[in-house]
Amino acid sequence: MTEEMLQDNENNEELQDLAEEEEINLGELIDVVEAAEATAGVASTEEPQAAAEDIEALKQKHEQKVANLTNQIMELTKQLEEKDNQYKRLYADFDNYRKRTQREKQEEEERITLKLLRKILPIVDDFERAQLQIKPNNDGEAKIHNSYQSVYRNFTKSLKDLGVSRMQVVGQPFDPNLQEAIAQEETTEYAEGTVAVEVQPGYMLGEKVLRHALVKVAIPPAAKPVANEGTNG
Repeated sequence: MTEEMLQDNENNEELQDLAEEEEINLGELIDVVEAAEATAGVASTEEPQAAAEDIEALKQKHEQKVANLTNQIMELTKQLEEKDNQYKRLYADFDNYRKRTQREKQEEEERITLKLLRKILPIVDDFERAQLQIKPNNDGEAKIHNSYQSVYRNFTKSLKDLGVSRMQVVGQPFDPNLQEAIAQEETTEYAEGTVAVEVQPGYMLGEKVLRHALVKVAIPPAAKPVANEGTNG
């Protein structure tokens, strides 16, 4: 009987110890759960705020990047406009240079042509004087005359092909830009102030005066003095 009671007491003590141990473990578990819930609450509150801050930081970063790229585009556009303006100025300078050199070349060619033709014109004058003065007396002289007249015709044709034309001045109003007056000619055939006589022909090269014509300008004939009749006294 005594042994059974001792055994029961031992069993009761073990149960009490186990119960006490289980109560401690349960309390610890509750503390862990509460701590976890508190931590979860804090995390659930901080995570959206951290995410918003990250988004804002990323937004600012992209905005700064866009601003930098915009500045670069504006700078490149400015440089492109400067290069374009520089190219246009260079092209304009080159075009002006090309036109100027072309004009100078043309003027030089015209100057040389004028100089050469002015040396040739006296030869034309000699041909024309010979044509007026020489009168062939026989067939041989006529043949020679016709030969040099053929040369004269070919010569004048070549001048015409070069753009040389002879002025038609007789009967035309005197123009100091085209003619040079060397005398006056009393005449009733032509109006006063017009060309009455062509002393030396003038020539044009296109619209340029190759040689001025030497002319006599018409004036009215001087009035003849009227003789006084004697009176009977």
